[in-house]
Amino acid sequence: MSLENLTAGNKLPVLFIGSGFSRRYLNAPDWQTLLIKVYMFMGKSENDFKKLSLKIRNKPENKDISNGEANGLIAEEIENEFNEWFYSEQLSEEFDTWLDEDINPFRRCVAFMLEGLSIPKEMTEEIKAFKELKNKIMSIVTTNYDGLIESLFSLPEESVFVGQPQLFNPDSMELGELYKIHGSITHSKDIIITRSDYNNFKETAKLFSAKLLTLITENPVIFIGYSVDDPNIQQTLTDLVNCLSHKQLEQLKDHFYLIEHDKGREDLLEREYLFKAISYDKHQTVFPITVISTDNYLKVYKQLSNLTPAMNISTVKRVKRILKDIIVDSVETKEKADISTILIDDVSKLNDDDQKFAVAIGDVKEIHQTYGYNLRPIEDILEDVLFNNKGIDSERIVKETYEGSYLKVKRILPIHKYLKDVSKEILDECPRVKEYVDKRNAKNDYLNKNLINSLDHVTEGTSINDMPQAYKEHYRKKYLYVIKNIDNLDLDEVKKFLQEEYKHYVTYNPNHQSDLRRLISLYDFYKYS
Repeated sequence: MSLENLTAGNKLPVLFIGSGFSRRYLNAPDWQTLLIKVYMFMGKSENDFKKLSLKIRNKPENKDISNGEANGLIAEEIENEFNEWFYSEQLSEEFDTWLDEDINPFRRCVAFMLEGLSIPKEMTEEIKAFKELKNKIMSIVTTNYDGLIESLFSLPEESVFVGQPQLFNPDSMELGELYKIHGSITHSKDIIITRSDYNNFKETAKLFSAKLLTLITENPVIFIGYSVDDPNIQQTLTDLVNCLSHKQLEQLKDHFYLIEHDKGREDLLEREYLFKAISYDKHQTVFPITVISTDNYLKVYKQLSNLTPAMNISTVKRVKRILKDIIVDSVETKEKADISTILIDDVSKLNDDDQKFAVAIGDVKEIHQTYGYNLRPIEDILEDVLFNNKGIDSERIVKETYEGSYLKVKRILPIHKYLKDVSKEILDECPRVKEYVDKRNAKNDYLNKNLINSLDHVTEGTSINDMPQAYKEHYRKKYLYVIKNIDNLDLDEVKKFLQEEYKHYVTYNPNHQSDLRRLISLYDFYKYS
């Protein structure tokens, strides 16, 4: 089946993105080069790495291993050597935040090597075309550690799932989401890089196959950043096929496409690759994959842009989440009614069988005015606290939004701007709000243990202008400086600082956004409580 046939249909693909994608757009190192960089961080040379590699490969039990298996063994050796070296040197003082994060130094260094990578100017046009696919992709699975994909698609924290255990996260909507199955630089303790990591991953690979099966039953898969011989591809397809019957395999034969890099090729050369496998019911089968060889990824992305979803992915996802919340609320409240709670009103009051239930979808401003505040995005609150530009009704936002929606899950949010205008009687009607406020009476109540410990190493100051230059170069250090000194800072100065930070909120990675929300919440506490 050709790429043109795929784009002519109405089935949105699942993207499976490999390391070649990051090498193309970030000049990211391959696996072996990454290990060399970590080894050289210790003061070793490339020649030292070659010696280590030969030592491992020349062991009798390793003579037939693949390059990937060899890299896993090398990573294991370097991890042991690196961690011992890190603590014996004075690096624990220079990189004190690594200790605060409670992650083994080797894995933090792996993440460190991938931070700060940037997109080459010559790739700007391709990247722009790829970003336009955001609402034409069902979901993305990647084995990459870096934050490129979530940055390009501006994915919120709740749409990024890291590690195999997160594949079946109950919050997953299976729409417009990113599954980082080999870990992430933002969760470096979960990075899969050593032989032991990969062995553990393989033991639970059936979990991933089951998840992939739910994603592709109705939707095709496009592999980008892999070669057809890549062990990740081979293993994924093998595990997937082993979960399927012969009949199911026949139904999925037109589901797989692989965009293979062919340096210098401007056209799209299509061929069929026959993957031999055995289904779980022991049938020998041939699994065809459409391989498209090219160096013209711009042409690929433009062709994929012809995909026409029946509805906007973001809209479908929001509706799906609302309906899921309704069903969960219904089960948890054990009410007789089929549906007990909706974001807009309590429908457990609907007693007659012939009464109808409705979900409203439309312009957010109109719905807020007509139906309530429960659909209000958190970004509205953050912006209103900093710019006072949303005209929010304090009583309604506290009762309908915080009590009815936001505080159903554990999170840190600004609220005091609105509480100051709410009567005690109204507050007594909001037990979730009262509990949230009662638990947060001081600065440390807004911080986790790691942040509290980190403050011991932060410079003191009475003005943001006093912030050391080294702090300004890393957002986390900037925020720690403000948190440490907020009792002594002018709050108007803090507000101006936060306003500037918030202007770029949508471009931040999920961890950065979470840290900024925490800091805005702390400002709200000091300003309005």
